[in-house]
Amino acid sequence: MNNQWNKIIYKIWSPFYDQFFNSGAFLKARKKLFEDVKLHEGSKVLFVGVGTGADLEFIDPEKIEITAIDFSPDMLAKAQSRFQNR
Repeated sequence: MNNQWNKIIYKIWSPFYDQFFNSGAFLKARKKLFEDVKLHEGSKVLFVGVGTGADLEFIDPEKIEITAIDFSPDMLAKAQSRFQNR
């Protein structure tokens, strides 16, 4: 796949991404992953491929400095709108 094709796929997929991946086995697996990740207060995290930001709910922005990036501007815009007040 080339970059243009990826942009088209993620533009189409971004409105439905959370409905699919924030439920069932996907949500359970993500919760388990973050239970095992130990982030200490003052840590800095670079989140590559943040998508819509669903995983950011498992990180306390009061204690952790987060920089999040994503290839898809549409997915990143959803993440930014979800956490703009934090």
